[in-house]
Amino acid sequence: MNTPLSSVRGFTLIELMVVIVIMAIMASLVLMNIGGVDQRKAMQAREVFLLDLRKLNREANDQARIFALNLHQATDVSPARYDVLEYQPYASEQQLTLQNNQKWQNYGEFKSRTLPEQVSIQILSLEQSYPNANNSELLQGNAPALIWLGNGEAKPVRIQFYLEQRPVGAEIEVDHLGKIHES
Repeated sequence: MNTPLSSVRGFTLIELMVVIVIMAIMASLVLMNIGGVDQRKAMQAREVFLLDLRKLNREANDQARIFALNLHQATDVSPARYDVLEYQPYASEQQLTLQNNQKWQNYGEFKSRTLPEQVSIQILSLEQSYPNANNSELLQGNAPALIWLGNGEAKPVRIQFYLEQRPVGAEIEVDHLGKIHES
């Protein structure tokens, strides 16, 4: 028994193309939304970071303490994070022995902050000469990049947030007076 061609039903080429276009549009919307969520998380982490910088600057000046930002870059098993160190130049010999002779200690009043996946921070020290300074623990290459000196000064730096190697927001600059500027 042969069925006439007019009774065989199927999709036309135009109907198939319309369905493919609709699916492509929906897939692109989903992908754009996922990327937008990551971007918002990165911007939110940047804003929290700025609030932390301002708070630490205020505490260093108000309490005449020396703080440093301590970055931990992301690894295969853990995301990037940062915490704060405090410089204790007058620690007793007994304290230094217990702390492996380290004058930079974790600042207990600041919890370590973990950055979202694929977010990183780069800190670039700006050239600044300190002709009368002689404390290599604060100013030389082995010192942390961003230090608040507790006397209203800081080591000048430029900070940039990245999401998957792309810059997030404007650069942040901390000048030698500890003022925080967004470009």
